[in-house]
Amino acid sequence: MKTKKQKIANGILVAVMLVLSLFFLFPVIWMIANSFKPDAAITADMNSVSAFIPPAPGKGFFDNYKEILFNTRFLRFMANTLFYAAIMIVAGVIVNGLAGYALAKIKFPFRDRWLAIIMMLMIIPTETIITINFMFVSKMGLLNTVFGYVLPMIVNPFNIFLFRQVFVSLPDDVWEAAQLDHCNPVKYFFTMVLPMSKTVVATVSVFTFLNVWNDYLWPSLVFTSSDLLTAQIGLNSITSNDNTTMGQTLAVITLITIPVVIIYALFSKQIVEGVVSTGSKEG
Repeated sequence: MKTKKQKIANGILVAVMLVLSLFFLFPVIWMIANSFKPDAAITADMNSVSAFIPPAPGKGFFDNYKEILFNTRFLRFMANTLFYAAIMIVAGVIVNGLAGYALAKIKFPFRDRWLAIIMMLMIIPTETIITINFMFVSKMGLLNTVFGYVLPMIVNPFNIFLFRQVFVSLPDDVWEAAQLDHCNPVKYFFTMVLPMSKTVVATVSVFTFLNVWNDYLWPSLVFTSSDLLTAQIGLNSITSNDNTTMGQTLAVITLITIPVVIIYALFSKQIVEGVVSTGSKEG
């Protein structure tokens, strides 16, 4: 049972955390509130509390959003990004999952050295090898193609390590029982291993989605056709247009933030559990 002092201390802690949360949310609140306003109202409210209060719903309330959604190609850019993310998630889970399972459960020459190399690759920023990836894709004639965008990004050392750390703890008895039922290793991986590792699969999927959604540099190098551009490039093209108003800029930034917020809201528990469970594994 909690004592009275503990309850008071917890109440004070919650109050302090709420205040700090509101403090860090001020930029987001300001962005959303002003995304519904014309530029004149944004300028007029800039130095007052009204800057954090959206206008009353009425005529013109959604004008900024209508302009972005119906008079630009932003919906196409978002659809492209979601499509790329879906491909990357499926391919990433399969490729990195198989690699992680091999490092965890299959004995082969220099396995520990391969694991050490993968762990070292985790500290190398993507930007340092992006030129090599670009040259590879260019030589293969894959520039301005979906395959050229996806191919160099599927293998992720961090995701391999996450899978490996979780698969190490899987009981070998399950595999032995599956062998008695004439289950081959590939079928065992997809029907038994992945379902038993839903947390890490969700974690890797979320990280992959966020990487694709926030990526700007790589798609800007690979894609030249406007039909293939991603949301981040679309955001830059829209906001850099001289005809785009401040309210429309805030509206498009709000729209591009919504999927990230939804993903975190739906999968925050799985992300925490996945990272914590991975860090607690040994071997």
